[in-house]
Amino acid sequence: MSHAGHREPLAQLCRTLDAMFEACAHFAEPSHSTFFARSMRAALAEAAAGPELLQSAQREGSRDHYRRHLLAADPQGRYAIAALVWLPQQASPVHAHHTWCGYAVVEGALTETVFEWNGPASCASATRTQARKRGSVSFVRAGRGGIHRLGNDSDAPAVSLHIYGVAGAQIGTHVNDVVSAAPALV
Repeated sequence: MSHAGHREPLAQLCRTLDAMFEACAHFAEPSHSTFFARSMRAALAEAAAGPELLQSAQREGSRDHYRRHLLAADPQGRYAIAALVWLPQQASPVHAHHTWCGYAVVEGALTETVFEWNGPASCASATRTQARKRGSVSFVRAGRGGIHRLGNDSDAPAVSLHIYGVAGAQIGTHVNDVVSAAPALV
């Protein structure tokens, strides 16, 4: 799935991402640039604000777990764009990322719990939980400095837009670094 044939909002997002990569071409790793992180957040916010970004089939969930719809894949393998659909009470595992990742809440609300990695104990400990309402955006670089868990604690479906620094074919295998979490203190 390349850029060709996308509806305009998604095609515009791809053009914006391509321009970001061009502007950061002199960096060994573009995601380490403050410009890249800032630009990614702005691109996600703009794309998520458009109601015509997703078709109805791309808003369909799964009763078993959150569902990922691949929307676009960069022909050069620099990024993949996906819509994640979260039915009520669905959540991701606690995870870091093997690659950079940015997301925006398109519909509904999500809850994000942020964790800190404890190397000696080989587990992550929750540090805070925050509501992520429609329009909220986030960007993290690869590694265990950005461990989190996203979930839909509401009674209505939620949709988020994610951009990962992997080729489209690798979206299911090269994104999440699932980690163990310390038991919550009671």
